[in-house]
Amino acid sequence: MSDAFAVFAAMVALASPIVAGPVGPFESAPAIALHGSEEAGASASTEVFYAGGEPIGRLGIDRPTIAREDLPDAFVQALIAVEDSQFEEHMGVDPVGLGRAAIGTLQRVPNAGGGSTLTQQLAKNAVTGARRSLDRKLEEVVSAVVTESLLTKDEILESYANAVFFGRRAEGAALAAQNWFGRDWDQLTLSENAFIAGVLQAPSRLDPMRNRARAKARRDHVLSRMERVGFITQAQLEEAIAEPLVTAPPPPPPETGIPFEDPEFWAWSDARRFVSPRDTIRLAAEGGFRSTIRRDAQHHAQAALSEGLAALNRQVGYDPLGGVELPSGTNARSIPLEAWDEARRLAQRLPQGARHAIVVGGALVLDPATEGEPTDVRPPRGAQDGDVYVLWPDGSLRGRPRVQGAVVAIDVATGETIASVGGISSWASEFDRTRARRQPGSAIKPFLWLAGLEAGFGPGTIALDAPATFRSGTGFWAPENYGGRSMGHVPLFTALEQSLNMVAARLAWDVGVENMRAMYVRSGAYPEDARNIGFLSASIGAAETTPFRMALATAALDPRRSDLTSRSHLEDLERMLRGVVTRGTAARTFANGPPGVVGKTGTSQSHRDVWFIGRTGDVAFAVWVGRDDDRPLPGRATGGSTAAPIAAAFVRALQADGISRERIETTPFDRSAADALGDFYIDEDMEAWAGGGGQDQYGSWQTQPQPQPQQRRAPAGFFRPPPLDGVPRAPGEVYWSELPPTSLGSN
Repeated sequence: MSDAFAVFAAMVALASPIVAGPVGPFESAPAIALHGSEEAGASASTEVFYAGGEPIGRLGIDRPTIAREDLPDAFVQALIAVEDSQFEEHMGVDPVGLGRAAIGTLQRVPNAGGGSTLTQQLAKNAVTGARRSLDRKLEEVVSAVVTESLLTKDEILESYANAVFFGRRAEGAALAAQNWFGRDWDQLTLSENAFIAGVLQAPSRLDPMRNRARAKARRDHVLSRMERVGFITQAQLEEAIAEPLVTAPPPPPPETGIPFEDPEFWAWSDARRFVSPRDTIRLAAEGGFRSTIRRDAQHHAQAALSEGLAALNRQVGYDPLGGVELPSGTNARSIPLEAWDEARRLAQRLPQGARHAIVVGGALVLDPATEGEPTDVRPPRGAQDGDVYVLWPDGSLRGRPRVQGAVVAIDVATGETIASVGGISSWASEFDRTRARRQPGSAIKPFLWLAGLEAGFGPGTIALDAPATFRSGTGFWAPENYGGRSMGHVPLFTALEQSLNMVAARLAWDVGVENMRAMYVRSGAYPEDARNIGFLSASIGAAETTPFRMALATAALDPRRSDLTSRSHLEDLERMLRGVVTRGTAARTFANGPPGVVGKTGTSQSHRDVWFIGRTGDVAFAVWVGRDDDRPLPGRATGGSTAAPIAAAFVRALQADGISRERIETTPFDRSAADALGDFYIDEDMEAWAGGGGQDQYGSWQTQPQPQPQQRRAPAGFFRPPPLDGVPRAPGEVYWSELPPTSLGSN
């Protein structure tokens, strides 16, 4: 390097942090991607283990890098000849090359060469990106000069070779020789080195399997450039051009280490949240990543969910994995190869012997690339041509389950996840539903009741369970109980046990939606920036959250360990939740155990989501069941009839295996003593109107005047709620609402 260049490079390096472009200042950085560094793209897969040390799978991809001394001189010379013939002389930017490129562009001269040096190309790949802007080009130039001032020419070549894409899954040069010719770098001929240097221009377009003539022309151009700049003789040029261009078959996809079995896949999926690509090299050196998930708890959760959903999926059937486009007139013998490629991509983690199948003409056509006999299994009713299924080794035809679910379990003492199951048939759908946002329905009510306890209400406070209309913005909101029933005056603990929506709405009104919202966030049921939890409808679970958050929030309700609120409030809530499983909406499921459990059911509008959240003394959990397409579940499923049995099976297995040892020894509140447990209130001073009337042991109630509309017809976009409890509305009770009556669940 000349003294003049050294001085110039030093000046640029010092000035680079304050270089200003046409749209403002930017900070340049050197492009360094040396062998073995993360900047060069070096990565390693790392083993993932359960908490007990059992293997789960691997995260990341083993991607090696290469040192300059391991690259043959023939390849380096070919690269310099075709990309940057002045590489050894310039200081990062080649004015001659820029001028040649500009003249070539103006005169439309083919193969005039680009204006960027290898160092500039390295800066584009490693620092600036490929966006088209004057600022980006200026940043690229400055970065190239700074790089030249910090690295030797060999280091720049090494960085470049590790930073660029050579095609055929070769990110960097380390695997380029193997992936193109099936041999190591030191075994390649001059002609093959020239091909790899030339293929960088457009790896896919220059693949000989796509266009052999185009690929050979590019190789020959590189060889001609090598002869022109003096790297090879005329005789070597002629011999290399005469050599046939024969590449190896494309390499198979790299092994990802993704496990096949459902429990391990979901544990692997959970681990991905904690391991970034930049962590894998460090973790591989440290022996791998250890999850908090317990293998035994994970397998119990998966078994309970899979068995609990089997009957529902038998009712509704399976969807195809997807569809492929077939030309008109396609028959079993003329399915295009592209269609089979697409079908295989729809499901890639299959057991040995499983075969993809495409529906054609009302029959199943099995993947010709797999071994096996034709099948007489018929496609499901309603299957269309192009639908893709998988024929399992046992002869059963499988697709994507329509009913899915999730189970999350938390160690109450540590707050760590010990089970995280995101669905069933992960081979068909890898979507992890533990973080899917769904309406919790009445499963959210324990947190509202806790806000009520903080506000001064007691478990025995008497509330009115009767139809009511609440002012909501410019309209009105009229919640309903599940099944449309009404219980009149009830203590709050009974209202939670029976999951009464109309009491929940009244309680939220009295407590205040801001206090309700604050408890939802403090418990972890919702994030701070959650939408729609500041509305009255959030009292009955209309705002979406995730199974993971519901499990985490349920763990925060433990009165022995939590500081969410006072211990006495948490103990009162625990007794109320015990009533849910002994005489409330989950009583039928837990009549025969498992013992020592408290919890709450939930069912969202139109039976789209069903839940059970609960705790033993040491494990909190959430179970969700629903459909990915958000359609109603079959058979009017509820939290009590569908999610609670899954939870019970899971807890029973945890207790039998010794994973959960602590039982909650508490009793529900005594109904006969409800009068003495809290203050009597009948929603006075509320901007709400009761509907219907009645009398019970606490007193009587009757309809108060409703807001009277000016017109008798509903305005556009408004709905007239139907009568509640079968009691026709008197003329003075008619009102209009912006929303139809909800039927969010009480089960």
